[in-house]
Amino acid sequence: MVASFIAAVVLAYLFFCYLCRCICVKTSNPVSLFVWLPLLKQIPLFKAAGMSPWWILSNFVPGLFLLASISIRAQVNVTTWHNDLARTGANTQETTLTTANVNVNNFGKLFSASVDGQVYAQPLYLSNVSIGGGTHNVVFLATEHDSVYAIEADTGAQLWQVSLGTSVPSSVEGCSGVTGLNELGILGTPVIDSTSNTMYVTAKTYVSGVTSYSLHALDVTTGLEKFGGPVSIAATIGTLTFTPLQHIQRPGLLLSNGNVYLAFGSNGCDFNARGWLFAYGASNLQQLAVMTTQPDNSYGSSIWQGGVGPAADSSGNIFLSTANGVFNFSANDLGDSVLRLSLGTGGFTVADSFTPFDQANMAANDLDLGSGGPILLPTQSASTTPNLLVASGKDQDIYLINRDTMGGYNPTDNGQIVQYIPNALLGELFGSPVYWNNYVYLLAHQDYLRSYSLTTPNGVSTLSASALTVGKLTTIGLPVVSANGNTSGIVWLVRNVSNVPRLSAYDAVTLFLLYDSGQAAGGRDTLGTIAHFATPIVANGKVFAGTQTQLVAYGLFPALVPTGGNGQTGAGGSTLPTPITVTATNPYTGAPIPGVNVTFADGGKGGTFGSPIGTTDSNGQVSTTYKLPNTPQTITITCTSSGYAPASFTESDVVGPVASITTVSGGKQSGTVGTTLPAPIVVKAKDAVGNVVPGALILFGDGGVGGVFSSPNPATTGSNGQASITYTLPLTAKTLTVTASNGSVTDRITEQALAGPPSRLNIVQGNNQTAHVHNKLPKNLIVSVTDQYGNGLAGLTVTFTDNGAGGTFSNPMPITGSTGQVSVTYTTPNVPGTVTINASYGSLSPVVFTETVI
Repeated sequence: MVASFIAAVVLAYLFFCYLCRCICVKTSNPVSLFVWLPLLKQIPLFKAAGMSPWWILSNFVPGLFLLASISIRAQVNVTTWHNDLARTGANTQETTLTTANVNVNNFGKLFSASVDGQVYAQPLYLSNVSIGGGTHNVVFLATEHDSVYAIEADTGAQLWQVSLGTSVPSSVEGCSGVTGLNELGILGTPVIDSTSNTMYVTAKTYVSGVTSYSLHALDVTTGLEKFGGPVSIAATIGTLTFTPLQHIQRPGLLLSNGNVYLAFGSNGCDFNARGWLFAYGASNLQQLAVMTTQPDNSYGSSIWQGGVGPAADSSGNIFLSTANGVFNFSANDLGDSVLRLSLGTGGFTVADSFTPFDQANMAANDLDLGSGGPILLPTQSASTTPNLLVASGKDQDIYLINRDTMGGYNPTDNGQIVQYIPNALLGELFGSPVYWNNYVYLLAHQDYLRSYSLTTPNGVSTLSASALTVGKLTTIGLPVVSANGNTSGIVWLVRNVSNVPRLSAYDAVTLFLLYDSGQAAGGRDTLGTIAHFATPIVANGKVFAGTQTQLVAYGLFPALVPTGGNGQTGAGGSTLPTPITVTATNPYTGAPIPGVNVTFADGGKGGTFGSPIGTTDSNGQVSTTYKLPNTPQTITITCTSSGYAPASFTESDVVGPVASITTVSGGKQSGTVGTTLPAPIVVKAKDAVGNVVPGALILFGDGGVGGVFSSPNPATTGSNGQASITYTLPLTAKTLTVTASNGSVTDRITEQALAGPPSRLNIVQGNNQTAHVHNKLPKNLIVSVTDQYGNGLAGLTVTFTDNGAGGTFSNPMPITGSTGQVSVTYTTPNVPGTVTINASYGSLSPVVFTETVI
């Protein structure tokens, strides 16, 4: 009987999982269950157990439906800063938002929810949270007014709100001109333990003239304190005491191996403030360890990281970057360094580190390495250095570091790390890089969004020498990435354009701008004023961003999607070969929507529609023909319906001929004669109005000086209008001009062919002369130093000697001129005879002059 019962339970579970997915989910008709339920009675094990269908219904179905619904509704959670402990900033399980549907037609602002203060902390997200007797997807938001909110992620309704105290006014803080804050409360991003439903958050408060910090553990379902919290954050190390007023808890919190880590730095004014790191037990809020990164100076080595939380690997090692300060590793003064820390029974240990060779200059000029935080890259199994991290900061350099052996400090250069890319950025990096699918993204202040590829060609993983970029951005936000595994990657960021806050989305592979809220009609996508280093999150088909007054949610609208006839080209007055077709769809289910009235318009361009108004059919589609106006031009056709995102079609003539060719890269290079220039020569072809011209033939030449171009030449421009070619320098050292031409349109690129290493010493003039004693030889002695191709080398010292014969040289150690030659006079000795004169340079074989004295 027991065995039958167990078997029946298992079969019932499997059967109802099937029913839940196949019947209820697909048909949305629970009544269908009662058609299938009597069939259960015919299962022998059910019959043996004496179970009626109604007994099964009342005893098993509720639990089985719950189990099935949990598996069906499994969703992505965002519980920590930048999604994971490696701080990659990537949500790789986003299946709803794609590069195809994130655009101004289909995507935009869904709702906003007001909060009581500025939002600097990144929002967090949990799905299927039980609050108030219901199950909700929840966004958690913390403000500078010391409030924490739980907001319904699908409607914007407030589920709960708690205050953690009175925030510190900017007049007390004293650094509002630096931070831009009008009050300071919760600055660092909290962290959530989804297994215990606990949110850990630090709050800065001001009571009766006293500023303090506290660590809270909040129940995510109620906002109530847990584990005896809050606890005061305090520490003394030797003569140093942690002073809350002078410090800010800017980095996101880290939850790793059952411990909560809090990092602090100066409040911006750098008065008696330094970097601090605390560890607390997650289950009891007991302080486990504390350290400072600058014990021997009045301030320095702050841990800011632009809000980036310390990173952690699978072994529990902690990684972070420090800001400018004194660097003396033996004294634990750790300015401008990337640190690997471990936590043991004795507290924190600095297990390894990397410090740039120019740390002193960085410290003196406020070039904080710690303005950004490091990210840990996934294990590169094919690499000799599989465990890597990427770091950057105000110094505008990029560091790729082996986190197993970080390299310490090399006062000469940064050659001890895997890769160093100096001057890679045009601005200061705040925040951190972002990683997805072997791309590393960086967005510095007032710089381009940059994408570096990570490859392992010869067993060593490195970043590409140059980055793919997109238009220069003035930004105060930090990017994140969403993707469905390795596909449909999107880079998201909030930024200011002419002081207008916007949410922007870029294709993560091409960096093409997919969406910008400033492009949306009617101001419906207004983001609202955002805080410095604001970081959005992407979860389950929606994007959430905190502003100075709100949580703003973005997602997909019911949409009219172009499904036929877009991007055609036709002659003026002709009918486009393919009808203009749109499909009305539900963005989250993909189901077509029939009966939608659609209006077609071309903005007054003068074309003619077969029918300017139509209604979607049972497949959700409606189409019309379109006759182009007589004058060729670019036509934008819009398809609109009340309550739906409009569809847009672009029809146009061909791109014009090449009107200009400009150098993209590879100009002003230099190399040794006979060798290939280090980088290809890359040019871009554009038409008269600045469009790139693909498919154009670009002929490269050097005026016949003897260099060699790679094949094919002419080269064909790609989709980006660029053509690339490699160039092997001629054998003659000279400055030369490479031309890139398309018909009469030409670009000129200057390159330099340099002489090779010294190879030969040559007699040019003066051998086998005759002169009387104590007289000058009739001709000067001329010697040249050349490379293997006969190119003269300047600036080399040649030594002349007559091997003790007693004559004199005008200059026994002349220096070669621009042609590689030296010229000296020789006065014969007082004794007649044959004089042998040697001219030598380095290890080259000397040349010998034989002169006769009479």
